[in-house]
Amino acid sequence: MRIALLLTVFSIVAGFAVLCQAQDEKEEAWQVPVLLGKDGWMTYQNPRFGFSLPVPPGMKTERPPDNGGGQSFVSADGKFKVAGWGHFNADEATMSVDAAFKSELAIPGRTISYKRKADGWYVVSGVNRDGTGFYTKYAADTKHVAGFSITYPQADEKKYQAWIERIAKAWQARLGKGEDTLEKNNSP
Repeated sequence: MRIALLLTVFSIVAGFAVLCQAQDEKEEAWQVPVLLGKDGWMTYQNPRFGFSLPVPPGMKTERPPDNGGGQSFVSADGKFKVAGWGHFNADEATMSVDAAFKSELAIPGRTISYKRKADGWYVVSGVNRDGTGFYTKYAADTKHVAGFSITYPQADEKKYQAWIERIAKAWQARLGKGEDTLEKNNSP
């Protein structure tokens, strides 16, 4: 009798755990708005901040942040990752292109092979101590920030070079062109 009761309780608890897991999986479902190009490339247009990020064919989406500030994509083999982000430039003194560029250059454990800063944006690329190649582009004005970063195995750089170049050339910061603006947030 006790064994039958224990098995019944165990079955109920196990059934509840499966139900909770299914509920959790259902809550974790998300959709990422992308436009599919004729050549298999996608374009992610961030609705909140407006930046536009080209995405190579076959990339999978990762869980987006709750605040709608960006999106990450990863290759099927997990080796190539591109992430785009945007946010408000609430403290222009610390989020200026100059300050962010200085901060980027000071990250320890990496060798920078290329850097360029201009009015309103910068690019930094190189390799981390662990052999991960990186490419980061950042743009800011007094109200908005947008950027993207790419990581990949440095040993495979030639394999990914065309992707990196296409993303770098076609990415658009579109600062202040999203649905969410400082003016909207500050209005009563």
